[in-house]
Amino acid sequence: MSGRRAVVLAWLAATALGCGPAESRSEATGAGGAPAGTGGAAVGPAGNAGRTGGGTGGLAAGSGGAGTVAGAPATGGNGTAGGASNRAGAAGRGGGAGAGAEAGRAGGENGATGGRAGSDPGGSGAGGQGGTPAGGAGAGGAGAGGASGAGAAGTGSVVTPLTVYLAGDSTVSTYTDTASTTDQAGWGQMLGALFGPGVTIANRAVGGSTARRFIDDGRFDDLFADIAAGDYVLVQFGTNDGNKTATYEHDGETIPYYLDPATDFKTYLQLYIDSAREHQASIALVTPPPRNSAYCTGGNGTGGHADAMRQLGEAEAVPVLDLNEKSVDYLKAICPSPTPEDFFLLRSDGSVDGTHFQENGARLLAGFVADEMRRVNLPLAALLK
Repeated sequence: MSGRRAVVLAWLAATALGCGPAESRSEATGAGGAPAGTGGAAVGPAGNAGRTGGGTGGLAAGSGGAGTVAGAPATGGNGTAGGASNRAGAAGRGGGAGAGAEAGRAGGENGATGGRAGSDPGGSGAGGQGGTPAGGAGAGGAGAGGASGAGAAGTGSVVTPLTVYLAGDSTVSTYTDTASTTDQAGWGQMLGALFGPGVTIANRAVGGSTARRFIDDGRFDDLFADIAAGDYVLVQFGTNDGNKTATYEHDGETIPYYLDPATDFKTYLQLYIDSAREHQASIALVTPPPRNSAYCTGGNGTGGHADAMRQLGEAEAVPVLDLNEKSVDYLKAICPSPTPEDFFLLRSDGSVDGTHFQENGARLLAGFVADEMRRVNLPLAALLK
């Protein structure tokens, strides 16, 4: 853990000096589809380039054009490179059918060089490494005497089985479930019921965590030691990160919970983004839910850290599941607050815990997270029931 902490401190020092690591972005263009093949009576002109691959990620690789030769497979051209975004684009799709209806070999099936692998499925990886999975066949141009290739939809998809890891605090955590319907619950423990087969939820969220403490406590290293390429990690912090009085002990030092949303909070979240990319896993940021002050008034005590997540997500091209906005809107419409309380946790003395949730509230929040996956077109949403 001392090594990880040293990295964090070095990062913070670099940020303070204005010399944090910058990311390079570039694009390159592959060759167009070329007429090819032998054995045909006539050779037609090169097909037009297919449509680009879909999927969530960086710039999609273009498909090769269709070759046209009667009776022989044609070779599609190389796809254009995916941009060097932090998320990979979908792989280039195959050229269309050549004359004689022989399908052309996949043009640019591995993508052109120039892009580097990112966190999302499908991608023109460095050195032309194919994404997982590739987009569908692009619409090839018509060869002489041949029909256009089928233009299948270029929607990126995910490969199962996969694991969705959750990093967060007590509002995400899993709690003991009894026969009572008012048990304390986190939205993370309700998420698995929303997915079909092939998806495993690994809820690593722990009460009292901040974006930094999750790292200091060794949970960050444990999570990324287990994650595999193609898995997902959803990261939600901000509830405890706004506490300006609480502290914890680490390596003989007293560490504040508070992380300034404009600076330190983003710096620590960046470590999650970078590590997910290094492990070829997909990441999404989840904004923190509000407290019960949101009833009627729309009070939003976690709003500053939610805004920081939105800003970082936009800057880093990382999907943001806006649980904060979704739940504030829901609670603001409930006025007065319900009696008996059925969203936030009821303490043993009957008072309301305005930060944590009972089962009904946690289940609703999990549904909001799923709604947000669909809204931002996260490929994982395709596996929701």
